[in-house]
Amino acid sequence: MKLLVCDDDISTIDVIQSQLDCRELGISKILRAYNGLMAREVIDREDPDLILCDIGMPLSNGIEVLKYAFEKNPDVEFSFLTCYEEFEYAKIAIKYGVTSYLTKPFDLEEIKISIQKMIANARAKKQPRPDQNQHDLLLSSIFRQACDGVLGSTRELVNAGLRYNDIDFDADSQWRIVFTCSDMTDAIQKTWSRQLLLFTYGRIHDEALLDYIGSAYTVVNSDSRFIWAMCFVRETLSDSEIKAKCENLISFTNKYMSLNPAVLISGVFPFYQASAVTVDLYDRMRRIRYYGGRISMVGQESVPDVSQEVQINANQVLWYLKKRDQAGYDEYISMLIEKLPSSPEAYSQFRNELVNIYVTYFRDNGNSTNQIFMNPDIAALDEKATTGKKALTAYAAGLYDLQQSMMQEMIDSEDIIVRAKRYIDENYHENIDRNDVAAVAFVTPNYLSKLFKNSMNMNLREYINQLRVEEAKRLLLSTSMSVSEIASYVGYFNISYFSTVFHKIVGVSPFDWRRDKGGQQDEAQ
Repeated sequence: MKLLVCDDDISTIDVIQSQLDCRELGISKILRAYNGLMAREVIDREDPDLILCDIGMPLSNGIEVLKYAFEKNPDVEFSFLTCYEEFEYAKIAIKYGVTSYLTKPFDLEEIKISIQKMIANARAKKQPRPDQNQHDLLLSSIFRQACDGVLGSTRELVNAGLRYNDIDFDADSQWRIVFTCSDMTDAIQKTWSRQLLLFTYGRIHDEALLDYIGSAYTVVNSDSRFIWAMCFVRETLSDSEIKAKCENLISFTNKYMSLNPAVLISGVFPFYQASAVTVDLYDRMRRIRYYGGRISMVGQESVPDVSQEVQINANQVLWYLKKRDQAGYDEYISMLIEKLPSSPEAYSQFRNELVNIYVTYFRDNGNSTNQIFMNPDIAALDEKATTGKKALTAYAAGLYDLQQSMMQEMIDSEDIIVRAKRYIDENYHENIDRNDVAAVAFVTPNYLSKLFKNSMNMNLREYINQLRVEEAKRLLLSTSMSVSEIASYVGYFNISYFSTVFHKIVGVSPFDWRRDKGGQQDEAQ
């Protein structure tokens, strides 16, 4: 879901955007607007599902934005975030069914609760009716039985089963299957439960491929490592249309579910042949499942349908990787490649076997396997890997270099964190951001953010805020400086933002903390 945050106080939007866990909430995109006119333009362009809006803004106020949003989409979920507590505004909010009416200075936890309510309301509006739920369960069962061969494999048997269940298509109706398979190791490690992953994966297929809100047409299964889905699609979609939908599916699952599925699209077949098509798809997918992000049509797979045996000793390769013995690795791989038949089929299968070994090694050492398939240098080498022995050797060398650089990064990461923390500890009261810290640590901002989060179990902004709040607590007790002066001294130039951060970390506002702790100190004396 898309969330639009509209406020003329830019720092308010900054704190909301930086502190919200979008993946946890199910927000796909946070949109920004700094006045009412800009908010209208964003509404026209992006059609947000959720809007969190200030009332007092230039060009067009929040009430006008509310009315405009509801005219464009009556199902939009709206909450006010404002300094105004006038009854007239509250009355308008009630009239339009506004979810929350929050007053500044705001509490981030209240905003999170408000957004959760808006999301729940939005999902409830999109939920299928009870009769549709029954229909989805029945149809999903039919597709699963067809895949498993329970309905039979002849036209007569399948037609009998469809008529018995009152299904509105027959055994000769034309279909395709979009078969996807993804390594779910990363998703499970990032707190997705298996049950929720299976449910979401199936539902996303129906929505992305069929524009259907539900999960009637997709059969989902998993083993200890892979999750796969078979989505039944009517043959009315052209090759280009179905590929475009598959690209959107890959993009969404990769970004929000930590999955990078390989996709295989069957040819058109009559429904009674579903079980035979399923068996063929499973066999084909077994050879291309490690190539996440790729879309293949049956008969056009990037990995040809061959049975060339390639003798790679996985333990031998893993030993070279562990010992960082590049010379031994190069010699061993070159010897094997030299013995291969000179055919693209043999090169493809060798590549698959080698990739499988690296997938295992990356996973065992806590690295994302997506690095193998999404690294642009590796992708370029992979494109040429089946064109000849020289290209295949270069691809094997590229995989080795990638693995070694990632292991070196893990070794060097501790020094990076030490440099980053030292700089932050000395400069947290200044207006610093991750770009400043990254420059000192000699790494890119994105890499620093990821490394800091993994090492410290908090992001850079959270660490800076903790240091600032601890210093603010000391100054609140030991000086007569005003809260506004303290906020500025420790690096905050907006007292509302400072109060929000302080309350989030300490549990009370800085005013209340000074009053309560100061009183306790007086009693102790």
